[in-house]
Order: sequence, then C-alpha cells, then structure tokens
Amino acid sequence: MKRIKRIALIIAIGLVSLAISHVDVYSQERPEYLPGELLVKFQDGVSGAKIKSLIAGNGAGVVKRIGLIDLYHLKLPSSLSVERALTVYRNSPLVKYAEPNYLRYPDIIPNDPSYPEMWGLDNTGQTGGTADADIDAPEAWDITTGGPDVVVAVIDSGMDLNHEDLAANLYTNPGEIAGNGIDDDGNGYIDDVNGWDFAWDDNDPTDTDTACGGHGTHTSGTIGAVGDNGIGVTGINWDVRIMPLKIFRTYFLIFCSASSSDIISAIEYASMMGVRVSNNSYGSTSYSQAEYDAIQASRSVFVAAAGNDGANTDVSPQYPSAYDLDNIISVAATDDDDLLAYFSNYGTASVDLAAPGVSILSTLPGDTYDLYDGTSMATPHVVGVTGLLLSQDPALTVNEMKWRILNGTDSKGLPVLTQGRLNANNTLGFGLALTDVTVIVTPLGPTTVSPGDTINYNVALTNNTAFSKTVEARVFVQLPDGSTVDLEGPGTFILPANGTIDQDFSRVVPSGVNTGTYTLFGQAESTNSFDEDPVDYEVVRRELSK
Repeated sequence: MKRIKRIALIIAIGLVSLAISHVDVYSQERPEYLPGELLVKFQDGVSGAKIKSLIAGNGAGVVKRIGLIDLYHLKLPSSLSVERALTVYRNSPLVKYAEPNYLRYPDIIPNDPSYPEMWGLDNTGQTGGTADADIDAPEAWDITTGGPDVVVAVIDSGMDLNHEDLAANLYTNPGEIAGNGIDDDGNGYIDDVNGWDFAWDDNDPTDTDTACGGHGTHTSGTIGAVGDNGIGVTGINWDVRIMPLKIFRTYFLIFCSASSSDIISAIEYASMMGVRVSNNSYGSTSYSQAEYDAIQASRSVFVAAAGNDGANTDVSPQYPSAYDLDNIISVAATDDDDLLAYFSNYGTASVDLAAPGVSILSTLPGDTYDLYDGTSMATPHVVGVTGLLLSQDPALTVNEMKWRILNGTDSKGLPVLTQGRLNANNTLGFGLALTDVTVIVTPLGPTTVSPGDTINYNVALTNNTAFSKTVEARVFVQLPDGSTVDLEGPGTFILPANGTIDQDFSRVVPSGVNTGTYTLFGQAESTNSFDEDPVDYEVVRRELSK
C-alpha cells in the first residue's frame, strides 16, 4: 500500500508552538457558537419591509438568506452581543425563532496504529478481533458494487479532489462549465463543478484545513474509494459520485469547526441538486431549530454520527444525530469484536444502529492513508451501504432505505434501537425477493389542484405470499417543508394469502394551504417487509376569472 501514514491525527497540527508542546485541543473549552452572528426565522406572512426595518433598526446586516427554510443569517453590530440580540429578536412578534450560529465539531478520535487492515468490511480476525465482526461487504459486492448514477454528499472538511484513490469517483456537475465565471445551471453558485466550499464561500471544496486532519477525505474514502483499481483501499462503493460540501474550517486558531449557517447552506445545496443521501460526521450538544427544519425539508437520508462522549444520548443528546426526524439515521461505533467502542455514544431511542468505527483505514490528503477512530468513521459505512441500495434500486423512498438498513442489522445486543450492527449483505438482500406486502396508490383525478379542491385516490394492499399476513398500513402526506400529516390510519389489516384489498378515499385541500409539491404516500409494513408508494400533488393558486 502506497505511503501509508503511521502517525496519529494531531488536531492542532500547523500551530507553531502549540503542536510542539503537545497541547490537547480537546481539553480546551470548545466555543458553543460564533460571536457576532444570529440565525432568525420570521413568522409566515411578514412583509419584507418589516423584516428589513427590524434588522436595520438593531444595526445588523444580512449575511445570507437561506431559501430552503427561509432563514436569515445576520451579522450583529459590535455593540450588540449575541445574548442581547437573542432577547431583542425573540421578543419581537415578527420572529418565529432566533438562535445563535452554533458550532459543530468532527466526531473523530486520534489513533496511531501498528498495522492497518480493513477489518470493518471483512473481518477474518486479522487484527486480533472476532472473525465476521464486519458488515459483510464482500457478500454485498456479489449483488452490486455501486454505480456512477448515485451521488453521495459528504458534508465535512472537503476532500482531496486529486487523491489517487478518490479522483475517479469525484462528482462533476453536468450543468456547469468549469472556469467560465458563469452560473450555467442557474442554481446560485458560480462554477460549482465539484461541489462547494461553504466555509469560505468559494467553488473549491479541497480538504486543506490542517486543524481538521483530512477528516472529510477519510470519510469519503470509506464511502467510495475506487475499488478493484490496484491502488490503496476499497470503498464500500467501488463506483459512486462523491459530492464534497465543505463546512469545516479552523476557528479560534485551533478548533476544526462548522457553523450552523454553513451546515444549513450545505443541506440546502444537496437538496437542490437532488442528492438522496448525505454523510454528517459531526455534532455538539446545542439544539438548533433551524438545523432541524433544514434536515426535515431536505427529504433525503441524513446519516449522522452519534458522538464520542461515551454518553447515553437518550439523556444527554448530541445534535444533529438526536433530532427526532424520520429521515435521520444515527450511528454508533463498534470495535473488531462487535462491542460498542469505548468512546461511542449510545441510546435505545436516539441511536439507530452501530457500524465499525475503531482503527478504520481510509484515504487522507496527499495520496496517503491512515487509521482513525470515531463515530465519524462509523457513519460513512452506513452512507456507503445506502449508496449501494440506491444503485440497486434508485426508486427507493427515504423510509424504505432506512427500514432496510435498520432491519438488515446483525443483532449484537448493543445499546441502540436495533441492538444491531450494520450488515450490507442483509440490507441489499431485501431487494432480491418480491416484497411480501406491497401498496399501490392510484390517483382518481388530476394531481394539479388548488385550495378547496377534492382529491380522490385509491389505495390497494397486496399480499404476495402463500400465507395470510398481518400488515400495518397508513396514508400520509409530506408537506413542502418535509413534515408529515396522517390522512388515513395507521390501521392493522389481515391480508389473505395472495390476496388484495383496496379502498377509495377523498380529501379536500384546505383553503389556507401554501402552494408547492405535496407527496401522498401509501405505506405498508409487515413483520419482514416494508413498502411505500408516493404520488406527487402540485398545489397551485386558482386563477381568478376575469
């Protein structure tokens, strides 16, 4: 293996005196938020003039308006502290919520290995651990090794775009012409050919901040280092397109950190570009309503690290992994004996599953490789398997992907929701057989509607087995902001062998509903199967007759 690094990650590398004196930056108090900045969400219907007046009246300026959730990122005057500004804005009837621009930190533990091996993908006991305490990657690769049509967003410190084992799997924006200084695809970002750097607001997401220790390059390698090329390591996806979205940079001289505003902007970008899954190996204990709203509105699988405090996050939550959102998968770390890593957070309600996260070999900047520990390293294992799922079946819904990943785990008695560790082969195995129970939603009328109109649809449940099946079914609608509202059920039904039941339904579009895309889902779950069928309804304003 070419130029394998044999040194530990030093978070403070590059600091002339601090690194030499072996200062442990994790022993320093990490700032909770950025000084002089605020995130503000205004009430629906507030005029632009009133918003402008309130902001200007307090001496603040707008850094950016984030359209995904209509959030204002403000720069405060030096005379106004964050604490005082929070009081001012939260007391205004124009404001829905206001919060600091929180900082998130990578969930990585430095590690200095003696000999590197990729036990997490295929454990033969080579590191002294337990054979088969792995994700069964070779077995999964008999089903699929990935594909170039799958795009995975890595929201992190960037990526070494020219790495020998990553460059071939780097995402390229098909709608952008490199170097012409024009926003060719009209998405608001000029020359965003290979992603974006939100930390410095430019089009170069290269992993360069030394305080971050190549964190984003390492997570990218686990997801998609090129396979079967005779170089370096193998990603879970041999073939995939990695979209690096850089959010981390050095703050306060020594901290590798990312602000909530940059994280939200990256989520918005990935959503706008149609990305179905993202890797989020970072966190802190600060709750951000704006971050919650952005993740919910993304309508994508958001895989997040559970954290490295050895804490029960049911009691002491870390965010974003602990947000109670259906599209989040929270990941703990295991070692090569299938035991919870000593540093890993856990929780039977707040953490979904575990994945290998100790002595994980992957790529680093400069065509190098090293072993790292952390839930940061466990998370891209889950993202990688999600990428394989999308290559197997690109039509899978967010809930279908999450169900297959959680129900495909190997049960290990771990203190997480599933009690299990990720298994790629089991997860892909759900796609090899006909789903036991399927649901089909059929519109019985137009799918472009206006407030006050009635929508009519039929829902059919089919048992594809030779035995009767008990199934829980429901119909719900996902709003443009990502939130959901149940329309029918949930209810429990017994389906006869090879039988179908169906029913027609009608619903009136509420008079005050906003315009946008509303997705109606039929959902059916049995003991060992899960199926969804989505239908998009476009709500528009009815033109007044002249």
